[in-house]
Amino acid sequence: MNYDLLALDMRTMAFASSVSGFLMAATMLGIYQAGMRARALLDWLGAGMALGLGHLVGTLSLFGALPLPEDIGAGLANLMISLGFVFVLTGVQRYLGNHVRSAALLAVIAALFVAGFVLDPLRENSSLRVLVFAALHMLLLGWAGLLLWCSERAGMRIFQRMAAVLLLGFSAVMALRSLAALVPGVPFTQGDVQTVAFLAAMVFGFLLTMAFAVMMFREKQVELADLAERDPLTGMNNRLSLDEIAGTYMQRADRHGQELSVLLFDLDHFKQINDKFGHQVGDRVLTEVAHRISRVVRGDDVAFRFGGEEFLALLPGAGLDQAEEVAERLRSVLSQAPFEIAGHRLVLTASFGVVQYQARGESWEDCIRRADEALYRAKRGGRDQVSRALPVSVVMPL
Repeated sequence: MNYDLLALDMRTMAFASSVSGFLMAATMLGIYQAGMRARALLDWLGAGMALGLGHLVGTLSLFGALPLPEDIGAGLANLMISLGFVFVLTGVQRYLGNHVRSAALLAVIAALFVAGFVLDPLRENSSLRVLVFAALHMLLLGWAGLLLWCSERAGMRIFQRMAAVLLLGFSAVMALRSLAALVPGVPFTQGDVQTVAFLAAMVFGFLLTMAFAVMMFREKQVELADLAERDPLTGMNNRLSLDEIAGTYMQRADRHGQELSVLLFDLDHFKQINDKFGHQVGDRVLTEVAHRISRVVRGDDVAFRFGGEEFLALLPGAGLDQAEEVAERLRSVLSQAPFEIAGHRLVLTASFGVVQYQARGESWEDCIRRADEALYRAKRGGRDQVSRALPVSVVMPL
């Protein structure tokens, strides 16, 4: 291959690789400044700056435009590019909520940088330097790609896998570059691989920037959607999400004859807590109530903050007797252990209305109305008790 003809193209691709790195940094900074305060964005900002500077130094060194010896220029370029890939990995780890282990990786990179000047084989043999650093970059990018590929975040899978494909693809290019340096006589030359590496780095930087940006915006979209369906105080499902979830369970009951019961319960005399101790104590009580509810409800059950101090639980697969047992356990968990909050010892009780949904003949509104009637029967009966609504006679259409 005539590399004199490719020289300008290689310069262009090498320079474009540095531009793609700076573009990543600018994009991540812009997203962060726009209000998305995710720490991973700062890691990827650092990655973009390091990759941009590394490719720029490498370009200038490769074509003799850097006033430094070639080995020093190559060493600086490898150092900064390696730092960039470490920041890519730590950003992925931080984004996924994993433990970040950057100190050991930075120590390895620093050791390799020093070894490049101290050890004669690394200082004098460019193929060996290529092999070592390409293998390191392959491992860093492959690690980051596998983490994203294996993530199971709800609503994020396709977006994370797009970024994972880019990371794994560039890791494969680094493997190819290592192979060319390691094995003599492969069906491609070092120059061929250098050209491919520059081209891949250029495309990789631009596409990874877009993939990370789209992934973060989708993350915010999923987060906002989740917040819309969650009570901000207790973290429970809120009333906005109830209709959709209840509709799904009712369809199963209608189509497959699956039993479905509903618990509607209200904290007794809760207003007195707010009036006597203040709303901050009342809010902490509600949070602790939500925590206790989560310890009692079964795996398929879904609990909601229905409004104020009122809660609701859907119990798929539970008949009226099973639902009453769950309600009794909840009542006991709430009333038998006092709430220790802000130095106050509070004894709290709740009243329950239990109802079984009448499949293929009852509306959700009628089901809730019967549960509400049972709840207020428990209130009138002295509170701190469970009242069950008996099934209604349903006239099926002919």
